[in-house]
Parts: sequence; C-alpha cells; structure tokens
Amino acid sequence: MNAGLSVGVAAGREQFEVVVLGATPPVCSARFPSNAIGWAAVRGFLASQRLPVRMAVAGVAALGFALAVGNANDRRVLIVSPAVAKSALKLAVHARNSL
Repeated sequence: MNAGLSVGVAAGREQFEVVVLGATPPVCSARFPSNAIGWAAVRGFLASQRLPVRMAVAGVAALGFALAVGNANDRRVLIVSPAVAKSALKLAVHARNSL
C-alpha cells in the first residue's frame, strides 16, 4: 500500500476518538458518538479520501466499529489490543508503522 493516511480510533462505549495522520501529523482529530451516526460520519470521511487509508482500532467497541467501516480497495482496518496502544494518536502511529 502506498503512503497515505494513517487513522487511529479509540473506540469506547459512549464515544470514539479519531486521529488522522498524513504528510504532517496530525491532519485532524475528532470525537464522535459511538453509534451508527458516528460510524456513518467516519465512513463518509473515508469515502471522500483519494489516498490509501490504514486504520488501527482499539477499545470496547472496536469490533463493531471495524465491521461498520470495513475494508475497501485502498483501506485496511486492523483491530488492536488496547495493551498495544490506548490513545487514538498512538493507534494512528501504530497503523502507519504496522500496515
């Protein structure tokens, strides 16, 4: 996968935090409710990207989030143990270095 965006998602019960790293970190940082509306917002953001996206997700809602967002041609989603990284920023760095 070519250089692109690295996304870290700390997926909690009530909300999830998203950090996006690109050419100059961080490109963006945001929080969304941990429900279908929040997941749709992230899917919309990802669909608008023309760059490959690498995403690392951790937390209690990681599986549901990863299934809702899903893999695509230029998108790879990795579910990570919270022991590896708990913050969205550290997850984005993990995605950039691991995928």
